[in-house]
Amino acid sequence: MNKVMSKLGGIVFLCTSLVLSGCVTTGGSQVSIEDKGSREHMTTGLTMADYTAFAEVVTNKMLSSRFVSSWGKKRPKLVVASLRNNSDDESIRMQDIYDRISETILNSGIARLMDISAEEFDYVVKTELSSTRQFGKDGAELVFFKLEFKMFTLDGEMVGQWSDLLPLKQSAKSMF
Repeated sequence: MNKVMSKLGGIVFLCTSLVLSGCVTTGGSQVSIEDKGSREHMTTGLTMADYTAFAEVVTNKMLSSRFVSSWGKKRPKLVVASLRNNSDDESIRMQDIYDRISETILNSGIARLMDISAEEFDYVVKTELSSTRQFGKDGAELVFFKLEFKMFTLDGEMVGQWSDLLPLKQSAKSMF
């Protein structure tokens, strides 16, 4: 009887260990940002931290461009138009992206931000978020998010364009 209980206890211990180790590890389905730091994800969707940081990166590209630098101390009136979500993720809060863009521009002191209903302004910035999704033979998923700014004069002339890519990759799901 003791031998049976001992073997049974060993089997229970082994099964428990396997189950718990399966809970602790991700089984190869972890998502990470490629070449963009060490933040980790459970899916290939953007988090609020991702898209607000993404908005700040592209806004800073715009603010440090030769065109914007040519303004000197003029501080033109700038409208940030409504953002367009052309990605496959409708749950992204575009208002958070808009707020980060506005905050970054406002804190730079480079331009005067005007409400979209303003009748007098010098430039308008149109922003679009888009994405493409690919799947590998092994089931691995790769999503590229692109955030793009285009700046126009009142006459409709495009005077600047800035963008950045954020690739998210998810490994193929493990069978165990």
